[in-house]
Amino acid sequence: MNLSSSSSAAEKAPAAVLWGCELNQEKRTWTVKPQKEGKQDSKLLLCTICLGEKAKEEMNLVEILPPASPDDKQAKPITIASLQASVLPMVVMMGLELSLPVTFQLRAGSGPVFLSGQECYKKKDGKRRGGSETQA
Repeated sequence: MNLSSSSSAAEKAPAAVLWGCELNQEKRTWTVKPQKEGKQDSKLLLCTICLGEKAKEEMNLVEILPPASPDDKQAKPITIASLQASVLPMVVMMGLELSLPVTFQLRAGSGPVFLSGQECYKKKDGKRRGGSETQA
C-alpha cells in the first residue's frame, strides 16, 4: 500500500544493496564499483571478513589497494585483516566506510576469504541511506 502518492521513483529506490565477494588462490583481487548507474556518492560499509570452511592453517592477509593515480606513486596497500583458522577466523569491521570504487587483495594465503557488507547511497536531501538508521 502506497501512503504517499507524491513520492518519486528516486525515493522508492533501495537505500542499500547487500554486497559480498570471495578472495582465493585463483581470484586474489576484487574491485567494488557502484551497482547503480549515476550514483556518484556511494559508499561501501564493510561488515565482516571471514575464512571459509576449506581454509588451510595459514596466515591470510587482506588489504585495500590504493586507487591507481599517476600523482600518488607512494601510496601503499593497507592491511585490514590478518586471519588464521585456529587463531582468528573472522573479524567484524565496526564502521569501516569506504568510497567506491575500492579494490581488495588477498596478499598472503590461499583463502577462501569472504568479505561482506552494504553499498549505501545518499538521499536527495544529502543524508546517507542504509546501514542502521533508526526512524522516529
